[in-house]
Amino acid sequence: MEHQTDNRASAAPDGVRRIESEDDARALAHRLLTPGLRSWPVVVLTIAGGHDEPFGDPEEIKEAVGDLAEVVLMPTSDVSWAFSEAMPPGTQVYGGAGRVYPVQHEWASAPERSRLRFAYSPADRRRVTDLLINDALQAAVAAGLVGASTRRPNVQQRSGVVQGVIGSRALVTLDDGTLATVWEELTVPGVPLEQVLTRGQRVTGAYDPVSRRLDVRDALRFLDPTSAARVVADTYRAGDVVLADVVSVTDDVVGLRLMPGLTVDVPRELVTSNPQDTLGGLFTVGEVVACRVDSVDPVRLRLDDVDDEETPRSPPSLLPDGPPWLRLPDPPPPPPPPAPVPAPATAPADVRAPAAPPVDVTPRPPHRRPTPLDLAARARLALNGSALTGRPTGVPAQARGPSAEELRNELAAERATRTGLAEELRQLRERAAQLEEELLAAGQRIRRLQTRYREADRARQQAVKRLKALQSQIEQARDEEAPAFLDPEEQFRYEVYREWVRRIPAAEKADKPLAEYTLGDEFLSSLDELEGISRDKVVAVVVEVLTGQVQHLAGREPHQLRAGPAGSRYVTREDGATCWRVALQRDTAAARRLHYWRTRDGYELSRVVLHDDYRP
Repeated sequence: MEHQTDNRASAAPDGVRRIESEDDARALAHRLLTPGLRSWPVVVLTIAGGHDEPFGDPEEIKEAVGDLAEVVLMPTSDVSWAFSEAMPPGTQVYGGAGRVYPVQHEWASAPERSRLRFAYSPADRRRVTDLLINDALQAAVAAGLVGASTRRPNVQQRSGVVQGVIGSRALVTLDDGTLATVWEELTVPGVPLEQVLTRGQRVTGAYDPVSRRLDVRDALRFLDPTSAARVVADTYRAGDVVLADVVSVTDDVVGLRLMPGLTVDVPRELVTSNPQDTLGGLFTVGEVVACRVDSVDPVRLRLDDVDDEETPRSPPSLLPDGPPWLRLPDPPPPPPPPAPVPAPATAPADVRAPAAPPVDVTPRPPHRRPTPLDLAARARLALNGSALTGRPTGVPAQARGPSAEELRNELAAERATRTGLAEELRQLRERAAQLEEELLAAGQRIRRLQTRYREADRARQQAVKRLKALQSQIEQARDEEAPAFLDPEEQFRYEVYREWVRRIPAAEKADKPLAEYTLGDEFLSSLDELEGISRDKVVAVVVEVLTGQVQHLAGREPHQLRAGPAGSRYVTREDGATCWRVALQRDTAAARRLHYWRTRDGYELSRVVLHDDYRP
């Protein structure tokens, strides 16, 4: 029977604990779910049905986590059924899988905070063991247990040289020749250890002789907002292209971690100008991207104007003489050419194997079905019924229950069922392993496509900017160009004709001729006096009016002019001409408008005015 743990204890129990009864399982669930009954994470590793040992290695897990976490071993049987019944939905563990339950209780309502680590066979031993060690140490760090352990008397301040980094572990030779390891989980969350330490680097940290771990966290730099902002101001300048990793993303904001202690939110208008884009479709949490420093005080970043040819500044290292703490991923290798498909020896009718149906790989609680031992006991009871119950042997069969032969048949059927279920389970595990590999590959493809799309979108935005700059240069050149005519009206008519020639394709000029028009007495003076809009813009809108295009452009909003606000009478002249109004600008203060008359013979351009000017 599992006993309640004294919540005043400062370290997890020694050794691997085994849950051997339903009462033990219910007591474990109670302890996991009750705040204050434990101050450390609990690793629960289960033994799959039909196996005597777990697929993961509980002893290695316990040796790795030491007194930072408790390790529990539980069989998949009525014991795990009792545990599952006592736990909230989605937080159970059985069928050979493992799970780490953090000290904080958010996982009870958000199971994704306590990830279920699947294992399907002994071949998964290394993978599931490493995952559970990683989860347990991260949970211990989150609970503040690692900081407390480094203050114990047996922990010493030691220095040494990094011999190499292998996966999530670094081997360090201390100055006295002792070997120690640095664990990735005890450095910076989300940063690979190879981006914290490198071969030949000298490091100093708290050495625990029991676990042989060297904790270098006290030496890590830029983990708090103040020091992170300071190094950004000292290292980068506005306009620099730098690296950051994605820590959060919504449809409208992406959070970029410029330094471990500094995250900058970038709104979508500084990422893309395409209104169809959502940032959730462009970024994946954890990927590294290149961005531009828009300002260093305060720190602002943008992603919409980074050229592919620009080389990002090298990020600082988190430890002295260490590697840059961020780096862009290596480009993916080119896909291999498709393998030739051999022609079949015979050509029967086209027969295709049906696609494998989707398989729900979530382990289910074990069914409460009679076991062969239960059935054998019932058979013995039937054979010895009269001796056990004192009933006379002449009691009818219906009263005595099933016969021994019937129970033997039932037992044989049960064994056949168990054999079939075992084979089905094996196939499901193989299919689940295949699906996990496919999911991993799909995730990698998605990240590559997101990167390619962002690069294409940046190229598009840069092309748009270059086009606008070129148009601005053309407009400036026009402004600086010497007038072609001395007479202002002739000059204006020349500009209108030139715009019509430029804008209307040759094949459409016959269908979109310039209508006859005259200039009102105040038109040219209003054009020269009104500021805030270019002459070229007015000329372009005049061409839209004279060719009839303005009626099909929603942004121009052509309508008859009223003598005042909405509801006032329309403005007309004695000769029957009607005054019209068209927008030159929108969504700006004092937006400009063009007034013109529709006459029997064509158009008369009246004035260029502000929005609130209703005089024709």
